[in-house]
Amino acid sequence: MILYTPLSEQDIFPTEQTSYDSCQTIQVNGRMVQAERLDDGSYRVVQLLSTDPQDYLNSAFTPGEIIK
Repeated sequence: MILYTPLSEQDIFPTEQTSYDSCQTIQVNGRMVQAERLDDGSYRVVQLLSTDPQDYLNSAFTPGEIIK
């Protein structure tokens, strides 16, 4: 079976429970990211929200990166 969808594989077949309720949309270096607030006040990048392909090449916006 072939499934044609714009969703990522993780959205269709989740491997871990990610609570998007705890995510906030914040601006980092002029770019919008969806981030999860950590206990120490920093943020962990969940998703980059950008239409510029060059932003996705910037390692600062990689999911899992810590923003202080």
